[in-house]
This record gives sequence, structure tokens and C-alpha cells, in this order.
Amino acid sequence: MNAVTPPRRGSHVEMPVAYAAVGASKLPDITRFPPAGATPYEESVRLGSGQPRFLTASSHLMTWGAQRGAGVTVEELGGADSDTYTGPEFGVDGTPEAPVEREEHFAPDGTPFIAAGARARITRPGATPRDVLVIYTINEPRRAGFAWGTSDAEGAIGEQLFLVEHREDDSVWAVGRGFLAPAKVGLFGRKGRSDLQVAIDTVTSQLEALLPGAAPEAS
Repeated sequence: MNAVTPPRRGSHVEMPVAYAAVGASKLPDITRFPPAGATPYEESVRLGSGQPRFLTASSHLMTWGAQRGAGVTVEELGGADSDTYTGPEFGVDGTPEAPVEREEHFAPDGTPFIAAGARARITRPGATPRDVLVIYTINEPRRAGFAWGTSDAEGAIGEQLFLVEHREDDSVWAVGRGFLAPAKVGLFGRKGRSDLQVAIDTVTSQLEALLPGAAPEAS
């Protein structure tokens, strides 16, 4: 089997990120066919059932509630490209497609949802701050979420998708999917595997922050 990463793993869009397979977390088979050298993962937490639960959970997710509720500090850095950048789009076969025009979405309290092209600095408890770029968002009748990609190489590098799904059986799930690779240079290269595992381990706590009764903090 050819070990070369398939061309469809990239969106061919120039962006300030520290990895090559931009947008690949959107592909369902990414856990089976990750970019070379990356560790893929997928985690899920059942949040309940019904449309009201989906709307509440997706609203929290799209306003950084999963991160802040898990004790992750989020500093929004703006998004100079967010008015024009919509993120990579893929067809059912994984082929990149032309992006569609971005629509703005808001939480019930008027807080704007996370948009593709936005930049943020995230700090997990006890960890080094990381700069990320929101690669794409998902705003569908039964799915809502976003993926960020690492903009620096000061730890694990790659892309992480956070998603809320309202499934056909009426259940509501929070899903985390992505791929990460250890940094290969400097101090962070030497402790790269540990940093990668910490990044993956904190995914579940972020998903659990969307459970009923878990109140996201305003950080």
C-alpha cells in the first residue's frame, strides 16, 4: 500500500497553520487514514435527546462553552480573514470544492458563533498557551461544530474538530475528532509525545462540559 498521503487530504488554501492536511478532520475516514506521522482520535459523549438539547448544546459549543466549561482559557484574537474566509469544503468523495458564502449565526443571547478564520489563544490547565485558527465551521439542521488548527509548533500540532450531532434516533451527541503529531524541534520536540497525549486526553472533558448542568465559565 502506498504510504504517500493522498492529495485530497489538503485544501490547497494558504493559511497560517503549522501542519499540512488542512481540513482533513472533516473527513469521516480520518481516523483510519490520518496524515503521515499523526495520531488520529475520535471521542463521543451522549448529551441527551431532543431538539431543545441539541440547540442548547450547539449554542454552548459555538461560543467556546466546551473549552471554558472544561477550564480551558480562551482569548479571542480576532479574525482578519473571517469576513472572506469560509474554510475548506469537501464533496462526498473527499474532493475539495469551492467554498460557499459564509452566514453569520448567533446564540439566543446575541453572542456571535465562532466563525471560520477566527483566531484564538487557548490555554489548557498547566499547559503552554497555543495559538489556533478556526479552519471551518459546521452549521446544519442536525449538526453544529468547528475545527481549529494549530498556528504554532509549541507542542502537539494538527487539527481538532468539536461537533454536536442530533442523530436519527433523536439522541444528541458531542463528538471530538482530529489528528495530532508531536512537534519535532526544540524543547517541545523532546516532550512531544507527552504533550500530544495531554491534548487528546482533554478532548473528553471539553465534550463533557456540554452535558446538562455543566455551566461554561466566561474566561
